[in-house]
Amino acid sequence: MSAGFYGKVRTHGDFVGRGLPDSFVKTCDAWLQRGLLTARQRAPEDWLEHYLAMPVWRFCASPGSFDECAYAGVLMPGIDAVGRYFPLIVARQTDGASCACDSPWHEAAAALALSTLAPSFSLRAFEARLAALPAPPFRATSFDSGSTWWTAADGEAHRHTGALDSGLFLRLLGD
Repeated sequence: MSAGFYGKVRTHGDFVGRGLPDSFVKTCDAWLQRGLLTARQRAPEDWLEHYLAMPVWRFCASPGSFDECAYAGVLMPGIDAVGRYFPLIVARQTDGASCACDSPWHEAAAALALSTLAPSFSLRAFEARLAALPAPPFRATSFDSGSTWWTAADGEAHRHTGALDSGLFLRLLGD
């Protein structure tokens, strides 16, 4: 199980993505599109300020959240080369029964995601660094359904049950 990514980076004019199943990308895209639309409708004047200030969120998601597999990953605000906003997600499948919150893998994935903001960013180098990330040392947890989201800054986990929805996205925006 290798890691993959999907979303927007400033060096490309459209979506970029590799290594994630189509089922994951389809669910992720629909969730994030709905979330962005809801954010724009609820706060047309300041949604962008909240979006751009959104921290890098780390997550563990049980089977049924994105598709039939469990995932660990990170999510951050993204923008493409022509100024369209859409998050970037870096994720990998887990064994479904375990996910260590605040693992070294999450921190490495977050640092890698943040590297997309560097002036010297190269998608090819990003892909190579992603492929080189060691397998995460997941440990057994109580992880029946839903997803858990946290940031490095506050360390508090937000547990989300049910489908990925606009309410979760708004929470990640700080709403």
